[in-house]
Amino acid sequence: MDIKSLEFFVRLCKDNNVSVAAENLYISQQGLSRMIKRMESELGVKLFRRSNRGVTPTVEGKLLWEHAENILSEYQKVTDSINLNNSLIHGTVNVVLELGCLPLLTLSPFLRFIEEYPNVDLSFGEHRETICQAQLSDGTADVFFAVKSVDSEQFNVSPFYTLNSIVYVPKNHVLAKKSFITVEDFRDTKLVLCGSTNYYTVVNDCAEANFVPNIVVCSTDINVTMQCVQSGLGVSPFILGMNKALPISEDIIVQQYRCPNIPQIHILTKKNTPLSLSAQRFCEYFFRYFEARK
Repeated sequence: MDIKSLEFFVRLCKDNNVSVAAENLYISQQGLSRMIKRMESELGVKLFRRSNRGVTPTVEGKLLWEHAENILSEYQKVTDSINLNNSLIHGTVNVVLELGCLPLLTLSPFLRFIEEYPNVDLSFGEHRETICQAQLSDGTADVFFAVKSVDSEQFNVSPFYTLNSIVYVPKNHVLAKKSFITVEDFRDTKLVLCGSTNYYTVVNDCAEANFVPNIVVCSTDINVTMQCVQSGLGVSPFILGMNKALPISEDIIVQQYRCPNIPQIHILTKKNTPLSLSAQRFCEYFFRYFEARK
């Protein structure tokens, strides 16, 4: 049971009519009825008596109504307090991301942060790793999102998001029948690699497994890469996971890649340099946002 369910329940208690309550809540009657049924199933009691004149709360419904209004009142106080606190925070936050990080994180958390902290001027963009490190070092950037943990005494490094590596496989390829793929499957397989992160990670994984991969195509263009896979030239590992903006052909299967070194996105900040309050809130927000999605 969540806050939204309680809000809908209280509205129905006050209106005593599913049609009227649904109209006031801007949802369908069926949607409201389903939500009430879920609540009744969760609590194991009937919350309303139904008649030709509408609905009225049962004894259990009246008891829940009383507590629900108290809960909603307290919840409103909390949200008002949080919104007031967020609106009082002013400042700027400049975020740099290693190439490929933004499609993985998606725009949603950045846009949500802007919405919750309207007086914080947030800017963010992707750059090569060396540029990101340089900007974090010289103070141009406040926060750096990196795929690899940067081994440097200059930075605080905190992993926060584990990536699900995948392999694009032609539908008729022998690896399309496997439940997952490991580096050993690359030993006798032609590889189509896209970008430096995939290239160096796969080469290193294969070196650790004591063989040299058979790389038949290497490109920075994902569309060229996918055309090569679709044509059956080889399979293509994507260490950072699936590109959600890329439509997948019916001729291609997406397989899980259990790589030896599980990739993660890290939040980096400069050591011995206090973060501004707005930058602190930004980092805390991202940890909360992705923790809730585990």
